[in-house]
Amino acid sequence: MTRFPDLKAMFYASFDESRAATLLSRLAPLSESARRSLAQFIGEGSHFQSFELVASPLSLAVNIAKTSFTKGGDLWVKRWCEAIARARQIEEDTLVPPMTVIHHAGLTAIVMPKGQDVGRDCAKLLNQKLVLTAKALGHAGLVMDDYPQVRQANGVPFIVDWSDLALVD
Repeated sequence: MTRFPDLKAMFYASFDESRAATLLSRLAPLSESARRSLAQFIGEGSHFQSFELVASPLSLAVNIAKTSFTKGGDLWVKRWCEAIARARQIEEDTLVPPMTVIHHAGLTAIVMPKGQDVGRDCAKLLNQKLVLTAKALGHAGLVMDDYPQVRQANGVPFIVDWSDLALVD
């Protein structure tokens, strides 16, 4: 039996769009480099900076798109948002976490559970779930053009980097 429904319920019990919007309002006037000094800063990749939003029962990661991601323009961001919306509909036991995209103060962010490192002992399970996830994304007309970065929350593994998710043309 999967614990994913529990994670989904915990995510929606923790997610308050107004709190996420307040965080975006505070971050919007700051440069990407200045944001790195904030206590909420978790880390960053090529296209997103991550910030922790402490919540109960589950802390959340607010992943804000960097200019390297949004430079593709509004159409690019809109297509990515459509891909995220389609991925959210996948209900199978995959590595697709509960998540939502918000736009506020000129920023685009994806909010999901805050993940911790996945233990080495679940490599076989992760490989099975990666195959299921790739198939489910393909059936939904999506492709992830990157290696999956997997973390876990409450023992439930999920992909944390969705920057390379795209609709299949």
